[in-house]
Parts: sequence; structure tokens; C-alpha cells
Amino acid sequence: MPASNRSEHVSSSRRSAADSRTVHPIHISLIRPVLFAGAEPAVVIVETSVVFALLFVVGIHLATLAIAAFWLTVVHGTMLWVAKQEPQMTILYVRSLFGRDFYAPHAQASAPTPALKPSIVALS
Repeated sequence: MPASNRSEHVSSSRRSAADSRTVHPIHISLIRPVLFAGAEPAVVIVETSVVFALLFVVGIHLATLAIAAFWLTVVHGTMLWVAKQEPQMTILYVRSLFGRDFYAPHAQASAPTPALKPSIVALS
């Protein structure tokens, strides 16, 4: 064996002995957020419910067709943009509603401890 091949063989065997970790690929479906028509599923359900209510409850008129077309183009386009920024934006917004608008700069010594809310919802 030539000297250059021997040194490459030794360095590769040392590298494999020192780094015995194996690579485990993660499927992209485990990383990518679940979106319907490019938006969050809850938002798409609300959009389709509003359009169906406009068309079938109110009635098929020129005005309701115009409102439904506006809703599907402008509102859905806005929701697509929001989903590109943060795929779970509505969940974050709803969670932010439970926060206080103002926090006192200093707590009193006798102030009650606020109730803790779990960050992970229990499945039951």
C-alpha cells in the first residue's frame, strides 16, 4: 500500500472510531406545519363557513357573490401571508389574549401568587 493511501486509511478509521454517531434522516412531514390551502386549518374552516353562509343562507345575489369573492381573495390572501410569517399565528394570538395588559413594576410582599396555566394542554 502506498504511503498516501495508508495515511488516508488511518485517518478515516480514526475519524469513524471517534465519531460513531449515525445519521437518522427526519421526514419533512414531521417538520413542516399542517396547512390547508396554504393557511391554518381553523382559518380555512372559518373562511369556507362564512362563504357558504353568505351564499346559501343569505342567498345567491350579485352582492353576496361579490362579498364572497372579496372574502376568498383578500381575506384568504392575507391569511396566506400570515401563515408564511408564522404558521401558528392564530394560536399565538389566542394565547396572548390571556396575558395581562399591564404588569405592576413592583410586587407587594402580600400579593397573591397568580394561578399557573399549563403550557402543554393535557389530552384527555
